[in-house]
Amino acid sequence: MLRFFHFLSIAILFATARGTAQDTTRIDWGAPVIINNVPVIKTAAATGRHGNYGSEYVRLLHLRDGDWLAGYTVSVNKGYNVNEPYGPASTGGLELQISKSTDQGKHWQKISVISDPGRDLDNTQLIETQNGSVLLACRSVRWQESYILRVYRSRDRGRTWSAFSVIDSTAGAPGALGHPDKGIYEPHMYYLDNGKLSVMYANEKHVTENPSYSQIISQKVSADEGKTWGKERWVAYEPGHNKSRPGMPVWTKMKNGKFMLVYEICGPEKCHVYCKTSVDGIDWPAGLGTEIPDQLGGPYVLSVTDGRLLVTSNSGNLSLSEDYGKSWKTTNRPWPKILWGSLYQLKPDQVISASSIPRDEGGHEVGLKMGSLKSFPKSD
Repeated sequence: MLRFFHFLSIAILFATARGTAQDTTRIDWGAPVIINNVPVIKTAAATGRHGNYGSEYVRLLHLRDGDWLAGYTVSVNKGYNVNEPYGPASTGGLELQISKSTDQGKHWQKISVISDPGRDLDNTQLIETQNGSVLLACRSVRWQESYILRVYRSRDRGRTWSAFSVIDSTAGAPGALGHPDKGIYEPHMYYLDNGKLSVMYANEKHVTENPSYSQIISQKVSADEGKTWGKERWVAYEPGHNKSRPGMPVWTKMKNGKFMLVYEICGPEKCHVYCKTSVDGIDWPAGLGTEIPDQLGGPYVLSVTDGRLLVTSNSGNLSLSEDYGKSWKTTNRPWPKILWGSLYQLKPDQVISASSIPRDEGGHEVGLKMGSLKSFPKSD
């Protein structure tokens, strides 16, 4: 009996030790910091998303001088009516705002607005160029009629912007680019090892071709810091899976020198999240990639400087990989519920989760939480 209790005590101690080790995989998340909150417009004319849209789809950029920029979408009027995409409401309703933080994300001040009259702007992404300019990629839309992936440039760290280039575009008569949709969305820029700037985006333009693809992920490269863009390359698609819809690509370079791409696949795959890796960021494996468990729609990947990967999505879950995406485990989530979340590294031991946050009055506000990284045990 004494031997039994001896072994039982050892087992309990071992289990406790393992539990303690597993607890160190948690991230200690701080209190929310609000970047922008547009008040609900309470007037008789304020109907639809104009009345409670708020702010959505926030993306951050850590400038080399230490300041931070945040780009996000706001609604300035009723915007498009989904049921009447080219009717009376087609004056456009979404524009982009830029806010700045000079104290490591603790406080934010709006510094600029980007609008495209008569069109909806969304899907902001920011990058600082090698010459110190800031580029903002986004999609500019007149639904089912005109789709443009625009790049704006700022030479004064986000205070003023000018149209700089077009990544891709497609246009037709009102309604001609619908049924099926033939749009382009969600650009995400990143630098290659050769110093050239590259962009990935979701592309429906090939749906009427033979073979047909409902949506693919496309890639282009710029040799002149985003002023012009080269030929289109296909990154995520698979013959025989014409209804699969890879989209919302986000990519990064890992500590091992390879590149990681994450994306959702809607259609038959029901918006589950997948990933691929590439040695050089240009040549990607064929096919639809490998699924990341517990993630759903709108993914974002962060490569932490110590080699770990973090992935989030509209599921709100947070996935961790210690082996460059070969395996994943789910750690504690920063928010109860999010939309279009993104991840950034503030310090070697601190990360940021930025997101659209649901409001009680409807719509969203955009904000962030800072999380303290602990020492993660190595996988067995």
